[in-house]
Amino acid sequence: MILPVYRLTLRALLLQRRTIMLAVVVLAPVATSLIYALARPGGSDTVDFYSGIVQKLFVPAVAALVALVFGVSAFGDEREDGTILYLVATPQPRLELVVAKVAAAWTASLVLLVPSLVLSGLLGLGSAASLRLIGWPLVGVVLASLAYCAASSWLSLKTRRPVVIGVIYILLWEGSVATYAASAAKLSISAYGSAFVAHALPQSAPPVAGLVPSALVLAAVVVLAAWGAARSLARTELP
Repeated sequence: MILPVYRLTLRALLLQRRTIMLAVVVLAPVATSLIYALARPGGSDTVDFYSGIVQKLFVPAVAALVALVFGVSAFGDEREDGTILYLVATPQPRLELVVAKVAAAWTASLVLLVPSLVLSGLLGLGSAASLRLIGWPLVGVVLASLAYCAASSWLSLKTRRPVVIGVIYILLWEGSVATYAASAAKLSISAYGSAFVAHALPQSAPPVAGLVPSALVLAAVVVLAAWGAARSLARTELP
């Protein structure tokens, strides 16, 4: 049952108008890197430019927004059209259904995010591009997007305005409060994703945690969010 749910959800997520809008979002860092590559002055530090793109735009904004929208839509679409009642009526364990939905949202996010980050790296870094400089930020984006997908899927089952709440968290908390308060950064998903960026690229501030602790925190977010979503799904009332 988990594979059919995964496939149907992935198809539904990608074959929607919002995917085109999100594709425009992920093109923003690519376009910025392309403009920089075309106008790059001699002797410019491409690593610093790429580091800024990843730290200030890609991880905290682009990846977070894409994963938020797909994560919310995994269950949100079914809540809107009423088909979630058929989903919860199946005898499958609720946790398996949540895992299938989150995995589909994660896959859809990576379909857009991975090419965007790789292209941004190749264009922004130019001759300095390497597997290390692109690979470690990619690991951070992959793990952070999974945490965002899981958290937003849980949020979509707890409130009627998950996108609004998610955007407020991303922009207000992660983009403002956590940027200036080290203690607040410990409650920021993007801060732990950025720890992997810091392993390869220069940072304007020290990472909130090391690689292993960051991976463990992101994994904990995924597990707790999936468990909470499964409990919320189990409490969905059938007519």
